[in-house]
Amino acid sequence: MIDRPGELQAPERRISNGLGESVHRFGAGLIGVLHRPHAQARGGARNTAVILFNAGLVHRAGPYRGYVRLARALAAAGFAVLRFDQAGRGDSPTASPSTGDRHQREAQAAMTLIGAETGAMRFVLGGICSGADDAFHIAVRDRRVAGAILLDGPGYRTRGFWIRHLLPRLFSPRRWLSLARRLRAEKTPGLLDYRDFPERADAARQLAGLVDRGVRLLCLYTSGSYYYFNHAGQFAAALGRAGRAPQVRVELWRDCEHTFYLRRERERLVARVTDWMLEEFPASSSERTANAGP
Repeated sequence: MIDRPGELQAPERRISNGLGESVHRFGAGLIGVLHRPHAQARGGARNTAVILFNAGLVHRAGPYRGYVRLARALAAAGFAVLRFDQAGRGDSPTASPSTGDRHQREAQAAMTLIGAETGAMRFVLGGICSGADDAFHIAVRDRRVAGAILLDGPGYRTRGFWIRHLLPRLFSPRRWLSLARRLRAEKTPGLLDYRDFPERADAARQLAGLVDRGVRLLCLYTSGSYYYFNHAGQFAAALGRAGRAPQVRVELWRDCEHTFYLRRERERLVARVTDWMLEEFPASSSERTANAGP
């Protein structure tokens, strides 16, 4: 489909359906689906759009099509949503050459596409796991970002984490034997080695900058983050006063799996994110007037 994936391609719309969803090729050959806000949405269309990043190597539909369900719910609430495949994932070709700021360029291309198609000028970035890592990094660097939805996103082990983690294991011989075997074994990469968290001091400074800018954050952790995050208060304990700012919501869903495997988990996520978006990004008076028509 793409002859020269390293070069910018003219945006191209391929397919549209009755739901207001269209497939686009943009940037350096990236493929994404744009969900337009529904005309009958309560309060009308908003000027804030959502961009969803791949969860690891999973296609843009998200684990168990969770991104599709979320995007459609947000579109019904009045928000434009773009879920796209980053380079080398899903239907998007591998970038050549690959450079350190590739994710930033891809996000900028996504914002340009959404702006041209819907007129949205502010953006909320989100994703699961590596998608949350990308959303945080890009939010720090692009002032058009007004919010972030971080699902099992960056987190840092604190003294409280280790107390909560180790105390239940103190009286379990089986777990002590397991620990001894791991210590004797040759060191292998751990789960955190595959994440892209900033250094803790950098993350604290970056979070403070986001709070000063008025960026809204929904930081939702599941049982999949047990190896580095096990209490909602750990966020502020690790990252300081900005972690307790009113616009930073931190929740720990211990009974949810990392990829929201069960339908009820996906439904709960969709409802929570939609409610948060409506609360944090309500339609302005000018938008309500424009949506009302003549």
